[in-house]
Amino acid sequence: MIEKEVKIVVEYPSLDELRESLEKELKLLDIEKQEDIYFNYVYRNFKITDEAVRIRVNNKRIELTYKGPKLHSSLKAREEISIVVNDLNKTIELLRRIGFYPVITIKKTRINYLDKSFIISLDLVENLGQFIEIEAISEISDQEIHNYTSSFIRKYKIKGKLTTKSYLELLIDKYEANPKSNSNTY
Repeated sequence: MIEKEVKIVVEYPSLDELRESLEKELKLLDIEKQEDIYFNYVYRNFKITDEAVRIRVNNKRIELTYKGPKLHSSLKAREEISIVVNDLNKTIELLRRIGFYPVITIKKTRINYLDKSFIISLDLVENLGQFIEIEAISEISDQEIHNYTSSFIRKYKIKGKLTTKSYLELLIDKYEANPKSNSNTY
């Protein structure tokens, strides 16, 4: 499956204010507490290859996910393969035994809404800030995602900037800019 999404680093309004507006118009899907453990591999550096392997613990559900390199420059689009696993510790041990090692953990609270062919996620990411992700849930063109995103930003008077970087990349950038703040690596 190819995941297509747009990510907005939000300056204004606050996610609480935005949530009040969205709840009047969109369907609330769920509220998630997510913990993502990212891995690297002894034989291939995923920072260089633009890939990711992660375990996501999400409200008691555990998924192992591979994300391929980004496919577009204007959108964050990439291959994604996920499987559900039932034992976090055994999954981590299996990955370690075959050459993967954990590098960083990202924690966030995510509030998901449904609007037509899109999932709107309000993300509060520990040590990073507030974000909106707009993800297509069906096959649509890049232009349709861009049009929807522009309309969404105007409608809700959002001030911020678009980014194609993942939370992992943003957190690594932050830590590389200020190595003393790096208490989140193994």
